[in-house]
Amino acid sequence: MHYKIEGLKTWFRKSVQTTDVDKAVQLAERLWMKATFEHEEGRPVISKKFKPVAEVVLRRLEEEIKAGTAKPIAKDYVSAINLYLIPFYGNFNVDSIKPATVSQFHVWRKQKVGRELSGSAQNNHNAAFNLVMDEAIQRGYLTDYHRPSTKNTGAESDRRAEFSHEELEALIKYGPQFISEGRTDRTQMIRQVLVQAYLPFLAATGIRAGTESENLEWRHIDVEVVNGQPVLHIRLQQGKLGPRNFVAHNSCWRILEVMRQISPDLNDIPLEEVLKQRVAKKVFRLSDGSVPDNWNKPFRQMLEDSGLLKCPVTDKERSLYSLRHYYATQRLLESIPVHDLAQQMGTSVLMIQKHYSHLTPLMKATQFAGSLSTDGSSESAEIKAIMAAQMVNNNILSLVQLGTEMTIPLVLQSQTLTTDFEQRLKAKVKKST
Repeated sequence: MHYKIEGLKTWFRKSVQTTDVDKAVQLAERLWMKATFEHEEGRPVISKKFKPVAEVVLRRLEEEIKAGTAKPIAKDYVSAINLYLIPFYGNFNVDSIKPATVSQFHVWRKQKVGRELSGSAQNNHNAAFNLVMDEAIQRGYLTDYHRPSTKNTGAESDRRAEFSHEELEALIKYGPQFISEGRTDRTQMIRQVLVQAYLPFLAATGIRAGTESENLEWRHIDVEVVNGQPVLHIRLQQGKLGPRNFVAHNSCWRILEVMRQISPDLNDIPLEEVLKQRVAKKVFRLSDGSVPDNWNKPFRQMLEDSGLLKCPVTDKERSLYSLRHYYATQRLLESIPVHDLAQQMGTSVLMIQKHYSHLTPLMKATQFAGSLSTDGSSESAEIKAIMAAQMVNNNILSLVQLGTEMTIPLVLQSQTLTTDFEQRLKAKVKKST
């Protein structure tokens, strides 16, 4: 028998286990009436295992990802379903999953991972689980009334694992040794791009490792002239919250130059021309033109080998995300308004305030220490602004220079200091003549 029930999107198939046509018709009608009654009473029409329902959701998510219509979080849902939900819930009937089953899942997951996942990661798992439950309800395998409740036993996201500038500088200084110790040519190529370009670029822009950085192409980078200076304007096509635009730090010119030289099909074309041509190829490629599966493993290996895996402040393990944290810290110390920083980084003001509130005393350090005049004069204000901006610029620029082994002109580092330097030189020359 093959039947459908009003209000449900799926067709049901069931054997009536007889070769007698008249008897089969009678049994089919009875089964259809029973299923209709069950649905009207708020009970599942048919029981179904979790795994096949989850696989339906997986196929839909993967098709949306392939078509480019999926939300950025879809990849996390696919990972959660494949790595956690199906392995645990796979053989359970969807209408038999109870609160006790969900509690058992939390225990199993903690043992599997070796720790309690963060609240944010658990929210992703819960959202993926509810997608499967939604599918089960729409297909009549479960009713909304009997939907199992999820829970979150993870700690609220707090201060991130971080790098001090000195630690990040030490990590990049270790880079040449890390590259040379690669056992294969490909390993050395991956480590070269990681050390000389990918790592400094994340620290200098705050771009998210993964979807944002790995899908960045040359054609997504524009050059705009602002106050007579060329500025790199990056238009991200994929991100956690969808497409976004941001302005890259001036040091990124050197990083892009490194990647142009590494790229076999671009190393004969000047950087300016590469950007003008809007080349539809990924920025972070190896010297053989290929793209690594991911950058997380080699970066973790670099942290382990250099002894910098653990953050001494938070006692957490560092990751590529720690470079985004470094960028945010530097910009806040530069007194960039929180609203502007949130827009630049593609996040919310609330998230900035939540994760970086510990910087507030440092942001006001000179005022509290009294090392500068607080008379409110324009001269004092200018000195403070130059000190704050130059400290941060020097930090980011020094990292890029270490990684790329290229120096950066003073005019790109600070227009204010360049003008001051030129005026002093002219005054000195005039006085000597």
